[in-house]
Amino acid sequence: MAGDPTNASLWTDADVYVGPLTATNPLTVDDPFPAEWGLVGLLNGDEGFTESRDEDVNDHYAWGGILVRTSRAHFKLTKTFVALEDNATTRSLIWPGSTDTQIIVPKPERVKLAFETREGDTVKRLITAQYAEVTVDGDITENETDLTAVTLVATIFPTAGKVLFDRQFTAGT
Repeated sequence: MAGDPTNASLWTDADVYVGPLTATNPLTVDDPFPAEWGLVGLLNGDEGFTESRDEDVNDHYAWGGILVRTSRAHFKLTKTFVALEDNATTRSLIWPGSTDTQIIVPKPERVKLAFETREGDTVKRLITAQYAEVTVDGDITENETDLTAVTLVATIFPTAGKVLFDRQFTAGT
């Protein structure tokens, strides 16, 4: 058999942290998140983190139908996750700018996001290098037989140097 099965990933636990643009990042994957970071809480593990890439791709041909070049523009990266908790952090993402007593029309705020996955002693963190904007994707249903789940989509904005995430990990990931 070719390949190394120990390099395959199956993440048994994960978290999403939300911080203000001024948030201090933990120095290493072993350091806890500072108090300014809020925890989203319970996540739908079956849905996990879905990463989607979108870009305009155009093929350019010479006479005779010969492919000469392919151009790429307008790259966009999103990460989707499903929150199962109703807490201050999730409410700030679902209803940004609202208060405990009033819900206002949401306008996504720019925040720092950290996605952390764990399996035993192996930890991988992706922390937005610049910021993200989080929006609700789809409907929110409340009923007596299912957990209320909110699908959130984070649009990740890169730095001027095109960096999307700062990556922290334990050896072997």
